[in-house]
Amino acid sequence: MHINEGYLINVVSLAPRGTNSTIFTECCHVAICDDESCCPVCKRKVIGHDAESSAERGRIRWKSATCHWNRGKY
Repeated sequence: MHINEGYLINVVSLAPRGTNSTIFTECCHVAICDDESCCPVCKRKVIGHDAESSAERGRIRWKSATCHWNRGKY
């Protein structure tokens, strides 16, 4: 697999009616905690890596994982 060094890894989108709120990385599809700035497997930087706190990092990742949700519908 080719790794683009300048590419910031995103998180996998969550289903609006799903039951799992665990955030997974797009690169290795592994769970990532709010206190981790890099993918636990490949060590590439994940979106929110530069946040000032783990709470802010969690909000950034949650917003990215749920950006396609139509919140007015539910």
